[in-house]
Amino acid sequence: MKEMKFCVNLSFFGQRRDRFTVYQPVRTLEEKFKLASQINEIRGVELKYPFDLKDISLAKKLLNDSGLTCSAVNVDIKDATYFRNGALSAQSKAARDRAIGLLREGMDIAAELGCDMISTCPLADGYDYPFQINYKRAWEHFIESVKEVATYRSDIKLALEYQPHEPHARILLRNVGMALYVCSEADKANVGINFDVGHSFAAIESPAESLSLLDSNKRLFYIHTNDNTGDGGDWDMISGTVHFWHWIELIYTLGKINYNGWLGGDIAP
Repeated sequence: MKEMKFCVNLSFFGQRRDRFTVYQPVRTLEEKFKLASQINEIRGVELKYPFDLKDISLAKKLLNDSGLTCSAVNVDIKDATYFRNGALSAQSKAARDRAIGLLREGMDIAAELGCDMISTCPLADGYDYPFQINYKRAWEHFIESVKEVATYRSDIKLALEYQPHEPHARILLRNVGMALYVCSEADKANVGINFDVGHSFAAIESPAESLSLLDSNKRLFYIHTNDNTGDGGDWDMISGTVHFWHWIELIYTLGKINYNGWLGGDIAP
């Protein structure tokens, strides 16, 4: 790894909420860009679609004025209004088509912003109780949907982000093995993984081992950096504040595999 390329998820600079309270004020895209630009060593921003990208011309202007690069377009496909019963894996073809459509739109926007990648964490695709879904059919739908997105534009990468829990008790794409399974079944060179370090801890993995597996299969496209207590909660804490030695091992391993992609700050303020 010749140098570390740092970027930040711009959505964390706006208003955030959880089940208990609301954090930070609502901020405009201009205000979020201004805050991100003040952080030393930050070279890129990850923009959320559709929330940050309602005005593409404005986003292009802010990228140009700030000197920042769009590292990825993060496409949100967990809106409960449409995806209460799944998105890419939904039994409803209308829901699947909407999710596929959003990801395709994200690809077009990424290309317009000079970016070669979209990222998505398919959190709507999961379940809470036994007998809730037909597992075989859900997985078939999920993989077929991924293929449809990847086929749309071979010049734009699709980085899938796995996570074990939230908002469902179990997310379909919940560990590195399932992530590699999807990549294998999709069999598209532009399908890979956005590796979230905290999600790996939540999945009871060793992050350095998991990213090594992804790299060996040429599926390590992007990295979200953060930390958590390892008890299943995705707290998006500052990297290395809990798992210090795992973080050191991760950086060491990135050097060994000569990773030259983005390290994206996915940390809750």
